[in-house]
Amino acid sequence: MKLTKTQFLTTNALLFAIVILFAIFPFAIGTVQLAFIPLIAIIISAQFIGLKNGLITGLFFGLLSLTIAFIHPASVLYFAFQNPLVSVLPRILIGVSAYFAAVGFRKLFPKLPEIISYAVGSAAGVITNTAGVLGLILAFYYGRPLGSSGSAISIEFISAIIVSNSLLEILICTVITPPIIIALKKAFKTK
Repeated sequence: MKLTKTQFLTTNALLFAIVILFAIFPFAIGTVQLAFIPLIAIIISAQFIGLKNGLITGLFFGLLSLTIAFIHPASVLYFAFQNPLVSVLPRILIGVSAYFAAVGFRKLFPKLPEIISYAVGSAAGVITNTAGVLGLILAFYYGRPLGSSGSAISIEFISAIIVSNSLLEILICTVITPPIIIALKKAFKTK
């Protein structure tokens, strides 16, 4: 991806601002908290600008999540996000999976519209985040009580998060992200 220095800085400033805004002020529908907007920024970064940029944006979101878990522990899972393997590593890998899934799909199916490869990459990025974060929470904290609610981290608890949040995040990111990438490519007149 070839952008001018100004385009590169402007695009990254916007993506990082989106990550900051929605990491500090998460979006919720009723009681369901959705973390998809920072994920969209990481996926766009990887698929529009490139792999290295996606890694950096993912690292930024991960470090921000880690910091927020210490300074504003609002979630019942705050303790899990104080572990960098939970809060940082999966976020770095979002860009990797989104980039390679889109590139790989485009190489396997070159006759299909490019937007489909971006949708596949978007789904891969969200699935990587979900599997990474929830899988590592389950691995490190299985059986740990969740405050005074009487519940604990279990396969059932993780499954409930997947059903209530993650499936919706995959759907939203897969639908929203590809048109944004196509629009950016047109706006910046890139191939």
